[in-house]
Amino acid sequence: MEEIKYNEEKNNWYFRIDVGRDPKTKKRRQVFRSFKTKKEAKVACAKIRTQVEEGTYFEPSIEMFKDYIQRWFTSIYKPSVSLTTSESRWYIIKNHLIPYFKNMNLKEIDTFSIDCLYDEKREEGLQPSYIKIMHHLLNSAFKKAVKWSLLRQNPVEGATPPTIKRKKKKAPWTKDELKQFLEFVLDTEVSAPYVLASFTGARRGEVLGLRWKDINFDNQTIHIQQSLTRTKEKGLIFTDLKNNSSDREIVVSPFVIEVLRLHQEKQNKLKKKLGNEYQDFDLVTCAVNGKPIDPRNLLRQYYSLIDKALVPKITFHDLRHLHATMLLHMKVHAKVVADRLGHSRIQVTLDTYSHGSDELQRETAIQFENELFGS
Repeated sequence: MEEIKYNEEKNNWYFRIDVGRDPKTKKRRQVFRSFKTKKEAKVACAKIRTQVEEGTYFEPSIEMFKDYIQRWFTSIYKPSVSLTTSESRWYIIKNHLIPYFKNMNLKEIDTFSIDCLYDEKREEGLQPSYIKIMHHLLNSAFKKAVKWSLLRQNPVEGATPPTIKRKKKKAPWTKDELKQFLEFVLDTEVSAPYVLASFTGARRGEVLGLRWKDINFDNQTIHIQQSLTRTKEKGLIFTDLKNNSSDREIVVSPFVIEVLRLHQEKQNKLKKKLGNEYQDFDLVTCAVNGKPIDPRNLLRQYYSLIDKALVPKITFHDLRHLHATMLLHMKVHAKVVADRLGHSRIQVTLDTYSHGSDELQRETAIQFENELFGS
């Protein structure tokens, strides 16, 4: 039986108790506890002894949060996401989470302290969506800590992140405005990326990463399998897509194939003219010398074309949004739309793009009236 001892130097009561063996090293583990009174020490000792006998004793990790979060980020999180995502998430961890929990170890962080973090960040003026990212990072990190037997339970599960009020977004352009824009760019030398984005829903990086070998002119398909990305660490790089569904083959119309054929002919002539000065990356959309186009430079060109085409300013990503909403408006099955966009689940497509445009709402109202009263 463990003996409760008195420490004259510190004027307190203490005990040591065996709590089993370390599952990795197989060495005996002991727990030391000290208290102001002998009674407190006896009660605590008896409680631990009972837990050990019942097999329910658990000793939370005293590893510092800053050390653990870096270890988790490097070994678990970073390898699972794109380089740009890992850079942005590490910025949040380094500038917000580590400074807030800097002097705390894992077992000291509870639900209350996490909620206090969210409150402080709200008072600093950070957007709810940004704080929600912190919540997701903490939840993933502490969930893994539980699986690694560093904690008994995840304190983030009971925390309350800010609510994000999602505004339903209308279709960015009408069908006529999209047609007006495309008719304008088709008269330029730079139409390919905008035709691709409009007719496939491909992302900006995917358009800039598309190679000629990814296009099957006979089958009229394009294979989206890499993306061009600008990172702080490495600059412009080509990256694999984030999941299997993003790596996809999209069937395109004869019009798109014809645009690409003409674009390839012009590019080949230029390549022949420049000779050794042309750096061939096999890219469909590239600079005059064949090198990749910085995504920011494509945006500058895009906004300039919008001004000249006399259509409302929308983001490049809105072309993807427009592609999806037009397909759903055409009553194309959501699974087909999800496959074209590279969504892993149909629900993602429906949650993001199935809100009604004014035109669709109007048609729905008339259809309901006709169904009720007859046309």
